[in-house]
Amino acid sequence: MKNNLNIQGKLLLASLALAESGKERFSAEDIVVMAWKKFPEAFGLAGYTDEKGYPIYPNSNRVYAEIMGSKPLRKNGFLRKVGSKMYQLTEAGKVRVQSLPHADSGTIIEKWAIAREQIDFIRRLFDSKAAAKYRSGARDDISFFDACGFWGISSSSNAKDLWSRFAEVDTVLDVARKSLRTKKAVQLKHGSNEFTSNDLRSLTDIHLFLKQKFATEIEQIKKRIHER
Repeated sequence: MKNNLNIQGKLLLASLALAESGKERFSAEDIVVMAWKKFPEAFGLAGYTDEKGYPIYPNSNRVYAEIMGSKPLRKNGFLRKVGSKMYQLTEAGKVRVQSLPHADSGTIIEKWAIAREQIDFIRRLFDSKAAAKYRSGARDDISFFDACGFWGISSSSNAKDLWSRFAEVDTVLDVARKSLRTKKAVQLKHGSNEFTSNDLRSLTDIHLFLKQKFATEIEQIKKRIHER
């Protein structure tokens, strides 16, 4: 099933392998090497092969073109830049990986039970100042600073940061709603964290409300297409 994966899918599997190895944050070079190890045909340097015809060196440019530009991997919020040439697989990325053909067995991973990290992500949204003010009816008091706290960005963030965070909120909430629907459950629970389907709907409503309320500020961020 490897051949059924596109370049973004292969890079997501490489990123997952890094995360599962204990590297929550990994460098661009880490992705280059892991992608080459898992998919040498796609990420090997042309013209340098062993006696069996396998590439013996990674093609870093092939990887950099996908993770440093405005390609779907970043724009869809699957991979987040967390430092100079440092990256992290987002919750949206982990969800996307679950729907990909497995790199080795060729089976489809269908893990709709929401993970602890995703429940923690929802908790952070629910506990944000913007969400608290929205629920109390003080919607006019919500500042752009509060909205940034809800999304996990700042007023100085760039377009890629914005795309990534918006996609992550959308994806995690969507998966949570599907998890409740498929299991006919009333609430999601992990430890002391409990969220009903109404809670999830309210978070979606807050997300949409904030995007409408601060549309002008969001448009300014979207103009910052270059990373610092």
